[in-house]
Amino acid sequence: MLSIVSAEPADAEAIAEMALDIWQRHYYPEVLTQDAIEYFWNRMYRPEVVRSEMACGVVYERIELDGRMIGFLAYHHQPEQSRVRLNKLYLLPEYHEQGFGAFALAHVKAVAARLGAREIFLYVFRKNDRAVRAYFRAGFVIARAETTECGDGYYYDDYVMCWTLDRTG
Repeated sequence: MLSIVSAEPADAEAIAEMALDIWQRHYYPEVLTQDAIEYFWNRMYRPEVVRSEMACGVVYERIELDGRMIGFLAYHHQPEQSRVRLNKLYLLPEYHEQGFGAFALAHVKAVAARLGAREIFLYVFRKNDRAVRAYFRAGFVIARAETTECGDGYYYDDYVMCWTLDRTG
């Protein structure tokens, strides 16, 4: 059975390990170089970074299939802007294209609706074609392309994608 389960600070190590595994198997070499993977992982996924984000209100959840973690997501509500930022959505590559990502996105959409948010937005690497296609299938649109320097000669080269809650139906 597929489920979304709250993650706790004790899950930070498992989330960090899974993130590195996914990045190495899915991003290399088409999306990022090995050096860039290590740089971004250290910046965003070390267990202490995950725990710090949790302490600051970012909600982490495990995506589980029959009680086994096959992915994770993270998001936070920005009530002043009536939106939710989907910070992370990752599935192990062997679970791609089976509807599990769509299930996770439907969950985030339901959370956003419950919180009264009008939109969900996210950043996705422009070269991550598979993820961009998945977000399109889920009704997201590209709001803009954005390149941001993050230090040490590395850049985020992203699309900012948005999904707007239709409150008419």
